[in-house]
Amino acid sequence: QQITEIAKALSQGADLICMDEPTAALADAEVELLYRLIGRLRERNVAVLYVSHRLKEIFDLCDRITVLKDGRLVDSVDTADITPDDLVAKMVGRRIEAQFPERLPGTVQGEVRLKVTGGGNDYIDGIDLDVRAGEIVGLAGLQGSGRTEIAEAVFGIAPFTRGTVEVDGAPIRITRPRRAIGAGIALVTEDRKAQGLALWQSVRSNARMVLDANARVHSRRRLARVSELLTRLALVARGEDQEVRFLSGGNQQKVVVAKWLAAEPGIIVLDEPTRGIDVGAKHKLYSVIRELAAEGLAVLLIASELIEVIGLADRIVVLHDGRIAGELPGGATEQQVMAYATGRGPE
Repeated sequence: QQITEIAKALSQGADLICMDEPTAALADAEVELLYRLIGRLRERNVAVLYVSHRLKEIFDLCDRITVLKDGRLVDSVDTADITPDDLVAKMVGRRIEAQFPERLPGTVQGEVRLKVTGGGNDYIDGIDLDVRAGEIVGLAGLQGSGRTEIAEAVFGIAPFTRGTVEVDGAPIRITRPRRAIGAGIALVTEDRKAQGLALWQSVRSNARMVLDANARVHSRRRLARVSELLTRLALVARGEDQEVRFLSGGNQQKVVVAKWLAAEPGIIVLDEPTRGIDVGAKHKLYSVIRELAAEGLAVLLIASELIEVIGLADRIVVLHDGRIAGELPGGATEQQVMAYATGRGPE
């Protein structure tokens, strides 16, 4: 769909083309195609206004960079005259010393909270996966490799039809999301607008949604924590009565995360949690992910940007064609991950 929209825009013969996060839903091969198309537009003297939170794309494609913050112009500079670190500082209003926060002191990996043995359905097969309390396990792979399908199977959207699942050592058959929620599993989906939010409802209604819809996790104590969670996530909004459709992408994502944390899960699955959000919001979510692990949650992290998986995960499970192709320690190189992701095997 994204490629079709881009093709429609290109076919109009315009002198100026605006691209707003054009690579958000594209696979790596499609991103390369877009790069080539933009190169051809430049050769034809077509002006391109390119909006993106992905710094690599900005530095790869753009001649000049304009930084906006809170609706105001911060600066406009030639790309050759600024470093990525200086650009981030202008975007967030402060210098971020490290892209990914360190593992918090006292974080201890405990017992296995989620265990899948021989899991499979029409899309994935032979999945053997475990995630311990206090551990961040990253799922890596090319688009269509089965990452999201594992998340949906664990959460009961497209359940496993083969194999077994255990939560905190107890066998469980997860056939629908309500069953997963009752077992203490949360899923932050990859498309917050289509699957994570009721856009015309308020921040408060969205943040309470899981609690209000599920008697097993509903309690006055948990309802009282909703405001506390929104504060912890540094939500920027006019108030809890504001409709979420008026929030930035980063603040919408914070509401989605708060919605699930309010239910106090033991296992949280994060599918593309930083897609389409700004650098400052990304860094905040990175810190929250570290905090969740330190609090004893089992975290299953899916991200298309390999640097996020490498920078945050304690272990990296790599998928290829619906199967686990290999496992690597956190901090592995992109080349090592891609060797498994493309089916070549270890390097």
